Amino acid sequence: MKKRRLLFVKRIETYLLVSTLFLGVLFTSNSSIADLSLLNPPAEPTVVKVGFYLSDINDVNEQQETFEFEGRLISRWKDARLAFDPLENGSDFITYTGSFQFSEIFAGWYPQFVLANKSGAFEQEAVVLRHYPDGTLHLIQEISAVVEMPMSLRRFPFDQQIFTAYFLVLGYTESQVQLEVDLDSTGRDDNGVQVAQWHLDDVNIQVDPLEPSLKGSVQPRYSRVAVQLDMRRRPQFMLRIVVFPLTLLCLLCASVFWMDHESLGDRMAISFTGLLSIVAYQFLIGGSLPTIAYFTLMDSFLYSTYMFIACSIVVNLRVDHLNRTGRQDAGDRLDEKCRWVFPSTFFGINLLIALIFFTTQS
Repeated sequence: MKKRRLLFVKRIETYLLVSTLFLGVLFTSNSSIADLSLLNPPAEPTVVKVGFYLSDINDVNEQQETFEFEGRLISRWKDARLAFDPLENGSDFITYTGSFQFSEIFAGWYPQFVLANKSGAFEQEAVVLRHYPDGTLHLIQEISAVVEMPMSLRRFPFDQQIFTAYFLVLGYTESQVQLEVDLDSTGRDDNGVQVAQWHLDDVNIQVDPLEPSLKGSVQPRYSRVAVQLDMRRRPQFMLRIVVFPLTLLCLLCASVFWMDHESLGDRMAISFTGLLSIVAYQFLIGGSLPTIAYFTLMDSFLYSTYMFIACSIVVNLRVDHLNRTGRQDAGDRLDEKCRWVFPSTFFGINLLIALIFFTTQS
């Protein structure tokens, strides 16, 4: 008897559960059908104010020409259809926290932003939507993304880059959704934004409309905002690892001009060792930069060291030739001139290279 009663009770509970789920689906469906108009933008155009708060820059990859960042994409718009009485609601605003409340409970329209120039992951880590009595909606999205942006590396390692992330609302032209800049919501975390070899000068945001080139006669125009990170490279790393060692190496290679003119083998060994060291440094630098067609400031410096070492090899051979033909005094005078001509020429050429790169547009 007890087993039959337990079985009967379980059947009743199952029936009640199924009935509740059916009624919930029925009422939800009717409610969704009645609120379909809320899924469209509230006006034409709907003005959406956009701001961006930069939390951190995780990485800058020169070889792939990408940068990774974290921040808050903040948007604000007004939908009068969603206005409510705060006295009846019992609160001055309604907050939808997290992906479930925002996606499943909130029933109005919202701008779905896409990152136009993303290169990897684009993740929404957290979301908060605040709904105010007059229909104003305030959306905060915590995002992280990898963005592709071509770099101008002519002045490397003294270059300055403007990394730009382009955001637009998916599926709506400028006549339907118009984006505006919200400077009150734009800024950065001065303590949190830290990335090796780089310094963040400023964070800007501006409207930058997009006019895609299509094959047909229709030429749409999309409203788009550009978040710009003004970054300046700190050159100390490259100066410490590459420039100073190579400069010292070239000056040490100039020591051959103080050596005995009869020791050609030792002089050539020093020069060729310096040449191979420069080749190794070139591979080191080339592995960290994209395959660009133009010369950078660092490339010019490396080639000046090539020229310096190559000229020292030519002088070594000339001194040996003078010595073998009985003109030892001429070889000694050539060595004496090269002792000050080579270093001064090396510094003069690199100074001229720097002036050319810094006085021309990057």
